[in-house]
Amino acid sequence: MKVATDRDFDVLFRDLYPRLVAVGVGMLGDVELSRDLAQETMARGHRNWTAVSAADSPEAWLRRVMINLVIDQLRRRRVETRALEQVAAAPATSADDPAGQHRGDVPMAEMLGVLSERQRAVISLFYVDDLPIASIANVLGIAPGTVKALMWKARRTLVRHLEKEDRE
Repeated sequence: MKVATDRDFDVLFRDLYPRLVAVGVGMLGDVELSRDLAQETMARGHRNWTAVSAADSPEAWLRRVMINLVIDQLRRRRVETRALEQVAAAPATSADDPAGQHRGDVPMAEMLGVLSERQRAVISLFYVDDLPIASIANVLGIAPGTVKALMWKARRTLVRHLEKEDRE
């Protein structure tokens, strides 16, 4: 059995990374996001390089990781789109009414009340203050990945809350 080296990983990275990006672009239509997902794929491969290199096909293992990340992203987009459509249907907030208007009979502030404080902060900074992920991370003193995780959880919670409200 051949012992995997960092040099082997480097060779694989140079060969496979652009193809992973191309797969992502083909599925998502977003070059930057595809690069991010390909980097995450390769980072996971590097972290698990001993096991990955022992697999029958390290390339296949890495491609599967990339596909799973892309599928997760597509699911997030569908959920986010639905939630944003529902939020967009509500009257907009204004400086005179920072708590927001109503979506049906539920004030926007009450809807956000189902979120944790950190989730509300992330959602507010992103959607109200229009800050990018990196700036939100800087403001809150957390990692960008934590910001993304908090946004994902907040969106999922809001969608569930809105679905429950629609059923009632």
